[in-house]
Amino acid sequence: MTVIDRIHAHGRFSGKPGLHRIRALCAALGNPQKGLKFVHLAGTNGKGSTAAMLAAVLQQAGYRTGLFTSPFLVTFHERIQINGQMVSDADLQRLADRVEQAERTLTLPAGECIGEFEFVTALGFLYFAEQGCDIVVLETGLGGSFDATNVIDPPEVAVLTSISLDHTAVLGRTTGEIARTKAGIFKPGSAAVCASGQPEDAMTVIRSVRPDVQVPGPAESIRYDWTGVHFCWQGKPYDVPLIGPHQVQNACTALQAIDALRSRGWTLPSEVVAVGLAHAFLPGRMQILRKNPHILVDGGHNIGGVKAIRSTVDALPFDGRLLLVIGMVADKDVKACASILADVGDAVFATQPDSERALPAAELATLLPAAKVQGTFVHAADALRAVLAAAQPTDTILICGSLYLVGEAEKFFAS
Repeated sequence: MTVIDRIHAHGRFSGKPGLHRIRALCAALGNPQKGLKFVHLAGTNGKGSTAAMLAAVLQQAGYRTGLFTSPFLVTFHERIQINGQMVSDADLQRLADRVEQAERTLTLPAGECIGEFEFVTALGFLYFAEQGCDIVVLETGLGGSFDATNVIDPPEVAVLTSISLDHTAVLGRTTGEIARTKAGIFKPGSAAVCASGQPEDAMTVIRSVRPDVQVPGPAESIRYDWTGVHFCWQGKPYDVPLIGPHQVQNACTALQAIDALRSRGWTLPSEVVAVGLAHAFLPGRMQILRKNPHILVDGGHNIGGVKAIRSTVDALPFDGRLLLVIGMVADKDVKACASILADVGDAVFATQPDSERALPAAELATLLPAAKVQGTFVHAADALRAVLAAAQPTDTILICGSLYLVGEAEKFFAS
């Protein structure tokens, strides 16, 4: 069994919500998180982009910067990085052995165990501490209050990105309820930042938890194109190579968090910030894989993410047709997402990601305009071959709906 198989064997769910398991595991490892400084991020959408921007800026400023994200697209190692370099096989193996050894010493409540995300979080803490990181950009996995990453002491800055409906069975049925869970990362002693444009009920909750939360002001002179977003904020120009109007909001959130870091003594000159943002990279979010035809992938998989896809498509010019390859998992609000994308593009190829949670392609096709559906494909590779055969050099192919599907597309076009 490989180390990745051993990690995955822990499973997604480990018992009732709470931090008692991760606290016990970290204590058995000597609490490596206690010696680290963090920027902690939660939110429904925009966490990955905002985290990538912050990490790029901190690295550009000369800080040894850890980055902890989830999920991964192509290789598990993407989840744990230092200065843009993924954890090595040897380090992953060695640290997994240590975490497993600590895990065996624990006495947990009946019916509970260490879950995969708890295991990986502890492993990440070990790695970042061992490697002497100055600061770690830490992304929650699910929610906030009881997310395993919330075992940390007050971070330098806690950041809430855009909040919308997702994981409603776990986090709450309204954006206000979800906001309360995610605002659990706000702790006394740390700065608090929140993205602008939140739903009214979410913002009410956020301000009730942290009346002093910092919300970035609007950007100006905004321009979008296929190279990214270009705008001014507080009188300074910025270029961010992430595509789509929503990236302006994410960038402004990152800039507000950078201001908060400055107020806590971090040296982040304006010119360094601009260069860092210009080098930000996040795979799987309106990422261009090829040209002639243009091939884009986007892992937007919930209502907020699909709305971001829609706004990007509406904002950018297309020379030829737009051909969509869509696949989703069944535990998302597929009907709502399909409705948002119903009048996007000229043709649709329905498929299903390689996941036990996948919605069958034939079922997805019934939620899409019948006149646009060009076929249903059980395997993503077959859908990708079909859309390539149908595309002209001036067309654009957009592969979206699930991060699992995006990961498969990344592998397909890299082979």
